[in-house]
Amino acid sequence: MEYDPVKIFKALSNKSRLEILKAVYQEGISGALEGKAPCVEKCTCCVGDILRKFRLAPSTISHHIKELAHAGLVRVEREGQFIRVLPNPETMKAISDFSESLFRGTLRNLKKR
Repeated sequence: MEYDPVKIFKALSNKSRLEILKAVYQEGISGALEGKAPCVEKCTCCVGDILRKFRLAPSTISHHIKELAHAGLVRVEREGQFIRVLPNPETMKAISDFSESLFRGTLRNLKKR
């Protein structure tokens, strides 16, 4: 998948989306890295749980999740009656690599001054 830094940083520019993303990663990252659905036993990263945790309107949560998924920051999967929001570690690595290359070049230019 091609990662677009503009889409990613735009999605991260909203405080609520940033908090939702943080919750999804804190609840589900270990299972995603092991290659299995992190919330099969307990649905800690389901849309319903996100609704309860953030107390935002369902349409607002839906919009934020859609924006995070569009940027590639999360994956959304339906499993029966549950809609799971899963971490996408590949995008986080892409962000890390992009930021590292950006700041490495900036630091190199600052040292030349």
